[in-house]
Amino acid sequence: MNRKTILVLLLLSASTFALTACSPRAASEGSAESHDEAGHSDAPADAAEEGQHVELTPAMLQSFNIEIEAVSHGQIIQSINVPAEVRFNEDRVAHVSPRIPGIVQNVAASEGDVVEAGQVLATLESRELADAKSAYLSARARLQLAQTSFEREERLWENRISREQDFLDARQALNEAQIEVRAVGQQLETLGVALTQLSVSGSGASLTQYHLVAPISGTVIERHAVLGETLTAGQSEPAFVIADTSSVWVDAAVYGDDMSRVRAGSAVEIVDQSGQVLASSTIAFVNPQLGESTRTGSARIILESATTGLRPGMFVSVRIAIEDPVSRLRVPASAIQSVSGQSVVFVETDEGFEMRAVRVGLQSENFIEIIEGLRPGERIAVTETFLLKSRLLRSEMGEGHGH
Repeated sequence: MNRKTILVLLLLSASTFALTACSPRAASEGSAESHDEAGHSDAPADAAEEGQHVELTPAMLQSFNIEIEAVSHGQIIQSINVPAEVRFNEDRVAHVSPRIPGIVQNVAASEGDVVEAGQVLATLESRELADAKSAYLSARARLQLAQTSFEREERLWENRISREQDFLDARQALNEAQIEVRAVGQQLETLGVALTQLSVSGSGASLTQYHLVAPISGTVIERHAVLGETLTAGQSEPAFVIADTSSVWVDAAVYGDDMSRVRAGSAVEIVDQSGQVLASSTIAFVNPQLGESTRTGSARIILESATTGLRPGMFVSVRIAIEDPVSRLRVPASAIQSVSGQSVVFVETDEGFEMRAVRVGLQSENFIEIIEGLRPGERIAVTETFLLKSRLLRSEMGEGHGH
């Protein structure tokens, strides 16, 4: 067969194929096949179509551990996360400084030491203190003399031996001596000196010694007292700083837009950088004043550090619960699934569960508001809903509709 004959046969075959494809029968058959492919029960239908069922027997329901609850109203408690810093509880911090100038003779406590209230931290030698003590002891000696003179003049006047004027002069002298002792004694008490420890026969060494004592029990977190140093009242740095570290403040920075939603008593969780919840508590105080540079307010939480492991200087996050003043129709967040971009729930039926599309609103970690699609009292699956979704989609793809 030559090349020309082969070419003619190929042209005839192509023409026959074109006529067959364009015939009404062929077009009808092709259309039927296309319709069969589009409507075949094995192809997935619109997964969000309402009315689709997942049939489950009571035994299957129990084995799948599916919990069912009635739809009801309640609050949607949202939360905000804000940064925070752990600080010393300043209500339990004491700055210890001398109330009179003196030279440090002995230091009995260092940073990190745990001290008790009343414990001596350092001993100072103070000439000013010696002068104040001497003035007090002199006033007491004069008071004793005035008391003796008054008693003698009182007896003489009663026995008509001395003049009444002498008795009155003695009584006035006694009153003046009592006033002087009270005045000088109060000065010593403001310096922290116990008057009961002073006696008229006291030694010179005791007159100059001034003890710095701990006003509270706690840990020495700062020490600035050094042997031989002269300490003065009102100096810039305290000799010691003592803190009761059993309690700490957690100061959270709240942005201005959220300040109106945060209030004292709001529930909070303290979260570390890894996301672990360290403590749960409530807000003790909200400062409404915004910082000039940060434009944030502050919310303070008071916690016991011994049970939480919080230490001053730590940076943490605070999750603040924002209460909802409105009672809303809500379902547990675990009850909602997404099918083809539509939020759905599974409503209990006699045969199993019916998938129903819903419109959702406000959301929190635990609950989601239902705006449309459910009525109060309807019973829905609240656990293992992903399993129900999977069975529904599997039945649609492999077994036809699950009605």
